[in-house]
Amino acid sequence: MFTNTQEFSALGQAQFDKAVRLSSIVLAGAERFANLQLELTRKLLDSNAKHFKALSEIKDPKAFAELQTSLAQPSLDQAFTVAREVYDVAVTTQGELTSFVEEQLAEQNKLLLSNLDRLSKNAPAGSDVAVSALKTFVNSSNAAFESVSKTAKKVSAEIAEASVEAASTQAKATAAAVSRKKPATPAATA
Repeated sequence: MFTNTQEFSALGQAQFDKAVRLSSIVLAGAERFANLQLELTRKLLDSNAKHFKALSEIKDPKAFAELQTSLAQPSLDQAFTVAREVYDVAVTTQGELTSFVEEQLAEQNKLLLSNLDRLSKNAPAGSDVAVSALKTFVNSSNAAFESVSKTAKKVSAEIAEASVEAASTQAKATAAAVSRKKPATPAATA
């Protein structure tokens, strides 16, 4: 009876530890997002103050057009920086959660194999083949899951990285093209 009580207590403590760890991961992710949001808010307020000051010093339409052009690229660069930072925080948090879930899955598989070992000791004669087949199936499933998981992580990270870079490059090229065109329009009307 002492072993069962001790096992039950250990199980309860292990579940509590897992809950605390999961909560810590989620709260750390939320904290990273909150810090990012505060940092971005500070930068935005500072940027808006500078833009407002620059707008208040404008005397003619040509200066206004030049200001618009000069603000376009930094604003786009800042937007991409923000998107990149949000992406990095999301990927970090997702990675931590994925790692936690994978550890739990591995632990459950170990527990299943341990229980199969205990069951095989008390199983009737001739059931060794069935227990062995079940263990082989669990081990094969674990190996397949790990292989697919590693490949999926690698491919999704590479695709996401390439997509972010391609979008950033395309948007910068578009912004540069727009910036080159804007000064010509006010000069043509002036």
